[in-house]
Amino acid sequence: MNYLNFVLENKKLLTFGLLMTSLSGYGQTYLLALYVPYLIEEFSLQNVQISGYYMIATIASALLLPQLGKYIDKISLVKYTLMATVIFILSMVLMSVNHYWYLLPLAFFGLRIAGQGLFSHIAITSMSKYFLKGRGKAISLASLGHPVGQAALPIMVVALINLFGWRQSLLVNAVIVLIVVPVYLKLFIDEKNLIVHEDSGNSGAGAAVKEVTQWEILKSRRFWLLAPNLFVLSFTVTGLFFYQFAIAEFKGWTLEWMAVGLTFYALAGSLAILFAGPLIDKYTARRFFPFYLIPFLVAIVFIWLVNDSLVIFPYMILMGASAGFGNAIISALQVELFGAGFIGKVRSMFASVMVLSSAVGPAIYGLVVDAGYNFDALFFGSMVLMFGIILLSFRIVPNYTYAKMKYKFKRRHRRFDFFNVFNLKH
Repeated sequence: MNYLNFVLENKKLLTFGLLMTSLSGYGQTYLLALYVPYLIEEFSLQNVQISGYYMIATIASALLLPQLGKYIDKISLVKYTLMATVIFILSMVLMSVNHYWYLLPLAFFGLRIAGQGLFSHIAITSMSKYFLKGRGKAISLASLGHPVGQAALPIMVVALINLFGWRQSLLVNAVIVLIVVPVYLKLFIDEKNLIVHEDSGNSGAGAAVKEVTQWEILKSRRFWLLAPNLFVLSFTVTGLFFYQFAIAEFKGWTLEWMAVGLTFYALAGSLAILFAGPLIDKYTARRFFPFYLIPFLVAIVFIWLVNDSLVIFPYMILMGASAGFGNAIISALQVELFGAGFIGKVRSMFASVMVLSSAVGPAIYGLVVDAGYNFDALFFGSMVLMFGIILLSFRIVPNYTYAKMKYKFKRRHRRFDFFNVFNLKH
């Protein structure tokens, strides 16, 4: 089934996934950062103070997310989404009316857990649970909401701040979500037609038919196969983006040039997401898992070694391609390895890893810079870290596949084709 037919046949549920990932932008760093200057001025804070509040709130949301995320397997999709929406709206209202600095971490926490955490969790989990054929395309289309939000929400929020002021803009945003989410759920989501699809032929599905505890998931080899990749992707992207303007200054580039590069990052990520879906459906996510971080590694090598401002384009394009492809691959691979029966519990733990890494990344990068090292040291360290994770990713390839590759290589009368690995049965 091609993309157009797939979208037309499943437009209501796919639009729901796209809507929730787009709205998750309200809890993302790129949008909340727009309010930071106003918060600093209003509460007479220093940068280190508000950064500390934000990090504490993010770490707390990462720790709580597995406990809240698992209930999506037990509660109806509509009720669960409405509960997350209530948390989000209350946090947005608190941020708007609050006049005490010590309530800022609580407001940050609500926006991070509901926006960044639960809204994205709801979108990708519903695509994973309610699709079997075309699951890769469904996850990719829902993931497309992230670049859509990055493109649309900042412009809208800045306009609202200019029109109404920063406090009133938060109330307007809360009203928008209050109207859009319940109305869409009421008109277009019929839970009677939502069926959890479990792929009985999946290697991980058999283990997931019986409910497992979060501790058992945490101890499993499959969790530690995926977790380092998810951590390093979010850790590095967030760290580099948090200091993107400092990097521009270090390289001698203008801020406008860096902003142009961000546009290419979003475009590359969107295209990668769209291409990832059909490829995952055809070849499975595990075939691409060891390779998707390689463009990111090349991007870091470029920005480390090249000072010319034109390098911003391959840097952003390659990084966006890895981020877009990686988000789709990791989401689909969670279902391939653990099954769809309790994917909400599984995804909540991986979402916690992602949220935690997004808090740790800027902090670690900042510590390195404050210790007196320049950005070249950061680039080199990031490159070494990513290279190590890429090597670890090849653990997903079974030993007998390596044996087949070795056998083919030893047959001297035939030319060994490295890409023949895609034709081997895993």
